[in-house]
Amino acid sequence: MLTQLLRLLRWALAYAFYDVYQTVRKVRGRPSLTRPVTEGMDGLEVTRACLEACLEWRRVGQDRYATVLCAGFRHFREPWARDFGFACFGLLAEGRQQVVHDGIRLFFQHQMGDGQLPLKLHSTRLLERYLHSVLARVQPNETDLIPRYLTAHGTRSLDSVLLLVIAWGEYVRLHGELTDLVPQVHKALAWVERVQDGRGLINQGPFADWADSIGRRGAVLYTNVLWWKARLTLEEVEGTGSTALEIQAKLLQHFYRDGYLYNTPSSPIFTSPANFMAVAWGLTDAEQSRSILDYAELKGISRVVPARVTDRPYPFYQVSPLMWLAGIPNYHTSCSWMWIGGWHAVACERVGRSERAREIVQKMLATVDRDRTVFEVHAPDGKPLAKMLYHSEEPLSWNAAMILYAHSVVHHG
Repeated sequence: MLTQLLRLLRWALAYAFYDVYQTVRKVRGRPSLTRPVTEGMDGLEVTRACLEACLEWRRVGQDRYATVLCAGFRHFREPWARDFGFACFGLLAEGRQQVVHDGIRLFFQHQMGDGQLPLKLHSTRLLERYLHSVLARVQPNETDLIPRYLTAHGTRSLDSVLLLVIAWGEYVRLHGELTDLVPQVHKALAWVERVQDGRGLINQGPFADWADSIGRRGAVLYTNVLWWKARLTLEEVEGTGSTALEIQAKLLQHFYRDGYLYNTPSSPIFTSPANFMAVAWGLTDAEQSRSILDYAELKGISRVVPARVTDRPYPFYQVSPLMWLAGIPNYHTSCSWMWIGGWHAVACERVGRSERAREIVQKMLATVDRDRTVFEVHAPDGKPLAKMLYHSEEPLSWNAAMILYAHSVVHHG
């Protein structure tokens, strides 16, 4: 028996090595990724070039092709619902409505029977995606895109579903199309609503939202702001309903403390994305909005690179062990992401702080001009985050798109 087990083990190892060898050969034979040429461009032009570099002509069905937005240029070169949802604001501001139209249809095409929408779409195995990234090769675009519904932590992503609904509503508001998706939108929101608690708040699992290195769970502000906005979006499209007003009142009741919105009803951490989106979208009233923005200034949230994620660290036990091993436990705390800076600028503009909004946009464009690309994340010292086991993705599409959206709002209204 032992002899047979050893033979089986040797066979399995030999097969694994052969599979890796064949995969490496296949990936090395793919065309090299060509980075966008940004020499001689100003920060705004570089940002546009970076966004374009993340757009890819792909097969999306039988004899059907479309331009899809990939989350990143190299490591994240596949469509992610969350990244696409945020990037839609910038794509629409840039006149790329066809990309938004096709992307929304593509994700809704893969909606499950219970209403859940995909977290992402991919066409390669994990090893292939890793090798395409390491060797900087173009991923194949002739194979079918396969939907994925679970995160790497085995949780369900509520924010991805909500952001797709919000993007859909933004497209309908501007272009009046895609209203045939209303029944599917209802199903998607019903899927999210199933985790509503007795307070009327949406509860999520750990490592399940955009800050997926943090094990925050339960009623998280970020997810609940998106829940309110998604419900409001549907009601505006249909011209009926008052559920969003009820949700808004509950959010303010349970989250607004000490002049800003808490991370959870019991966690006083200031989480920048949710607070800035709440102001930009009008969840908070004028006085509350001013207080939130004043607090952000007091804490220097956009002092270095707009904008830092939080005003303080999460408890160490909430940070994924993998982030500690990689040396980046601050990835979703004291580091800065420019998509958040975009919402900071829009929030300032919405409450009449136009000069500050312009300053934030200019600081982001100056950072892009310095880096000659749009990085995923910047360290607290303002430099692109880089460690032995991690290097910031670049370009990253939702950062680029949100900079362009903020620039459009601030300079064109």
